[in-house]
Amino acid sequence: MSKSQPPASTIPPQTQDGIHEKPPIDKGMSVASFDGSFAPLVRPTVRRTIPWYKDREYFLGGWTNPSIWKAAVVEAVATSCLVYVSLLTAATLFSYNTPQLGAYIGISNVVLLSIFIYATSPASGGHMNPMITFSAVLAGICPVSRGVLYLCAQTLGASLAGGVLTGVWGQEKAAAIHGGGCFFSPAITTPGQVFLNETFASFAILYLAYGVGLDPRQAVFFGPRLGPLLVGASLGLLTFASSGIAEGYGGAQMNPARCFAAGIVRKDMSYQWIWWFGPAAASVLLALFYNAIPPHHNEDEKLKQECRSQSAV
Repeated sequence: MSKSQPPASTIPPQTQDGIHEKPPIDKGMSVASFDGSFAPLVRPTVRRTIPWYKDREYFLGGWTNPSIWKAAVVEAVATSCLVYVSLLTAATLFSYNTPQLGAYIGISNVVLLSIFIYATSPASGGHMNPMITFSAVLAGICPVSRGVLYLCAQTLGASLAGGVLTGVWGQEKAAAIHGGGCFFSPAITTPGQVFLNETFASFAILYLAYGVGLDPRQAVFFGPRLGPLLVGASLGLLTFASSGIAEGYGGAQMNPARCFAAGIVRKDMSYQWIWWFGPAAASVLLALFYNAIPPHHNEDEKLKQECRSQSAV
């Protein structure tokens, strides 16, 4: 066995993040080398000896780690740029009055999200979405310190994007295009229907994102190069699928930061609770599912059987 690959039974020391330390591919990826990153290491993570919710270090560790604060700044900048480009894209597509709007939105989201994850994940993990960060914290793959800092940074970044777009478009233009997204007509679609769609669509994108890239062991199958593209494709598919279900409804958004920026642009925070609590509910459901049956549950069962066999001997 090579020196670079210790036995599976070896439990590495914990980092300030509260997760087990793993050797990075290179020094440049060390900031984003945590389990909930879209830039995973090439080897699966070592499982915790205790559940994350019983791990004191998971809640208290990392608050004074400068690299996490720097990564949060990257998240703020990346989220601001992502939201800015996303809302600009939607406004441009609206102006063309094309009947194939949903298809163009889906394709643009595939390209947009993939490129931003590729660009950002080595520096911060590439979340750029409060829903991703919140679900990762509840799933036990993103320590609380990093999660809280990322959530604050993403919200601030979205606020900046909303303020800039307010100046770019002006109030009349912003109102005409509904701020670029996150809107529906209450006369046609009820808030309850929108909330239900937002919740289930958010759960679906989280399920796909964990399956192809966010889960540290699943990421090994696809690698850091293919994972972001598959996550982008997942978002494109879901935005296309929900874009035409009702007149006057922009479809599932699955990113509270984007909707917060859109609300700032059009100076109307009505129904913001839908765009926040829908993804939050989906994050809780995904975390329950992930903790009970993770994508790599077969591997865990084999490991348990091996431990029982060794104990019996």
